[in-house]
Amino acid sequence: MKKRGILTLVLFLAGFSLPLLADKKSVDCSKGQNLNAVVENLSPGDSLTFTGVCNQNVLISTTGVTLSGKGTAVISSPAPSSDTLTISGAKRVVLQNFTIQNGLNGMHATGGASITAQNITAQNNAVTGILVEGSSSLYIADATSLNNGMDGVDVENTSSVIFNGNFTARNNAVFGINLGTTSSATVNAGTVSANQNALGIQVSITSSWFLSNPGATVDTLNNATVGLTVVSGSHLFSFGGSIVTSGNGLDGFDIASRSGMDLDAGSQASSFNNGRDGVHAEELSMVNLFNNPQFSGNPGFTSLQLYNNAGDGVNLLNNSQLHMFDQAQILAHDNQMLGIGVDDGSSMTLLNSTIQTNPADVVLSFGSRGDFTGNKIGTLSCDASSLIRGDTGKTCPTH
Repeated sequence: MKKRGILTLVLFLAGFSLPLLADKKSVDCSKGQNLNAVVENLSPGDSLTFTGVCNQNVLISTTGVTLSGKGTAVISSPAPSSDTLTISGAKRVVLQNFTIQNGLNGMHATGGASITAQNITAQNNAVTGILVEGSSSLYIADATSLNNGMDGVDVENTSSVIFNGNFTARNNAVFGINLGTTSSATVNAGTVSANQNALGIQVSITSSWFLSNPGATVDTLNNATVGLTVVSGSHLFSFGGSIVTSGNGLDGFDIASRSGMDLDAGSQASSFNNGRDGVHAEELSMVNLFNNPQFSGNPGFTSLQLYNNAGDGVNLLNNSQLHMFDQAQILAHDNQMLGIGVDDGSSMTLLNSTIQTNPADVVLSFGSRGDFTGNKIGTLSCDASSLIRGDTGKTCPTH
């Protein structure tokens, strides 16, 4: 009888504990409630909703929690010397529907953290809007990073980011998006835009950027220097995706220092109205265009369009290479210097392409080589140190 009474009392108290715990999962910062204090006491599986402007630094170190904003919810660091929101070592963290601002870094994922973020804005941070490092991973959708002191997004130290939906990096003082130190980015269905930064997107230090399907789009528009650069042994690969780079102060695409860009499976890329070259490749770098419909399932052509650039449509330097295979084409017209320039021992395989209405359409010089099949070329010239073959009916030097 006594044991039954104790059991009844325990069940009675347990029944009242649930609403008390539920009350702790909602914070209103406009009423002076402390968001970080509640976050620190979350357990795996808990969800917390907050409202208002929370003027504090927040640390998430618990696996499996969800932090959601309601209305115009904001986490704002009280000092630009501290990160606004840190996720340290926690797995399966979900963040949604709020703004992160005024910190050293806005959102900082570290220590192998894994995060899913949606409808997040990172703005006005001293260094980076979103920093992912220390073998961490981020899946992010429908988000924005703008007006940060250096980078919109910085992914470092063997970390990864997956973009879905729409993501915009705008008006950041250095990079819109930067990948460094063997990190990776994948674009699924949706559009990643890096506009009006000093440099739009940089893929560097043996990192990789992947457009995974025809629903993936990357835009780099009106950046002060380069739209999209791949450097230091890194690689960009598009499997049917679309890339547009336009209105940048220097090159649309810049591939340098033993790096590469592969466009496959009917990918569409265009580079126009840039201040220098549409595609600039140097220092033993490589650009490949190809599509085998039996493998890719896409019956169309992989296409690279280059026009109205202040320099060359394509500029190959320092033993770099342009290779084309199967169903691929380049359309280069109305660039202010060359349609395609091949110099410094570089080489090119050109097929199915139209290179016309440039001041000089195709020029090979200083030990360069060209292989031509099925093209429409307005003018072609090469010096005595270069070699060409194919169906042009010309030999070097041309006169």
